[in-house]
Amino acid sequence: MSCIFRRFMCTVGLAKKPPIPVFGVEGRYVSALYSAAAQKNQLDDVEKHLQILNKELLKPKMIDFIETCVINSAAKAKMLKQVANEAGMPDTAINFLELVAENGRLKLLRKMINKFLAVMVAHRNEALCEVITAQPLDDSTRKILMDALKKFVKEGKNIQLTEKVDPSIMGGMIVGIEDKHIDMSIARKIQMYTDILKQSV
Repeated sequence: MSCIFRRFMCTVGLAKKPPIPVFGVEGRYVSALYSAAAQKNQLDDVEKHLQILNKELLKPKMIDFIETCVINSAAKAKMLKQVANEAGMPDTAINFLELVAENGRLKLLRKMINKFLAVMVAHRNEALCEVITAQPLDDSTRKILMDALKKFVKEGKNIQLTEKVDPSIMGGMIVGIEDKHIDMSIARKIQMYTDILKQSV
């Protein structure tokens, strides 16, 4: 463990552990960030800014910045700190990014952010669900769906539903909730019957 990381761990004290276990190198950073943000009541603010940053990390300029060896770790940390300050990030997020950069761990940053976002889902006792339909759901269908989804999650969990429209599925729906994936689309049924017919020929 580096001196920088040890100093950060001592600063936050790890008073509050994440609600779910996080492992590996990424897990150590996520645990420290969660603890620091919880102590300063900055969890929601940190989450909001990291969600934005996670999208930015997919852009070519950010990928080049992370991958390049021309800029050393200290310089990258300084640049990230400046950008984070200008973006109005809370100090715990700024310290986290500076630490990751100084330790040469920027290539793991997206994994760290994704783990932190998963921790925040557990923190709010939520179950994330995505439903894809050929047409937008009406209120009646949405209520029936929500009632059905409650049977797939632990009692007391709050279902956070994301709705997407994809005409290519032709009808029915595709549902993803936590680690479950259910494809009830017409397109899937047609494909299944097509495969059966091919096997029969």
